[in-house]
Amino acid sequence: MYANMEAAGILALLCLTAGASSFRVLNFKSYDRNAKDAFDIMNILMRRRTSERYMPQSYFQKYGISLSSRLISFSYKNCGDPSTETARLLELQLSPDPIRLPGVIQLAFKVINLQRAVSPIQMEVTLWKKVIGMWIRVPCWHNVGSCSYGDFCGFLDQTPCPKAFHDNNIPCKCPFPTGNYTLPTTEFDVNIPNVPSGDFCIKVNFKIDSSTLSCYEAYFSIA
Repeated sequence: MYANMEAAGILALLCLTAGASSFRVLNFKSYDRNAKDAFDIMNILMRRRTSERYMPQSYFQKYGISLSSRLISFSYKNCGDPSTETARLLELQLSPDPIRLPGVIQLAFKVINLQRAVSPIQMEVTLWKKVIGMWIRVPCWHNVGSCSYGDFCGFLDQTPCPKAFHDNNIPCKCPFPTGNYTLPTTEFDVNIPNVPSGDFCIKVNFKIDSSTLSCYEAYFSIA
């Protein structure tokens, strides 16, 4: 069957070539190479992958991956300069680990804001997914992935404020006043379908003009 298909493909190619010879010109439909590359990368990244924490040692040996580099639990870190940043994340808890989507997640945090933040606030998001031991950057695709947003405040204006934020006096619209804000462990029903499983890293950088308000990276797994 496969041999017949291959032969048919070769025959079709010969026919096209013969036709081109008679017209002297063979026109191919042009395409955006960058868009095609992004589409191909997204196809790879959208495949479901098992978190490295569940992979056997033979997997790491086969692909030459350091066992110590595997992501074994949720973690986060500051990626800016805490001495100059005006918004600081003092504590962040997220469960379950791995995250299951769609599903219920539990979130808790403590934040201190040292300076009133007003619009426009730029937000730069960089997202990576781990594929065979390599962190691959997720392209910005239909405004999702590694994207830059000119004004985070405009996004918040279109997003309903969670009741838990209201109950705990946490601002979720610009401008952000100074103060200490704490969200106790709260459940959120996250109904996002078709999220591919695997290990991820996300970096979020908030800026006003050229000054960084806050920058953090988080490492997490989706089951």
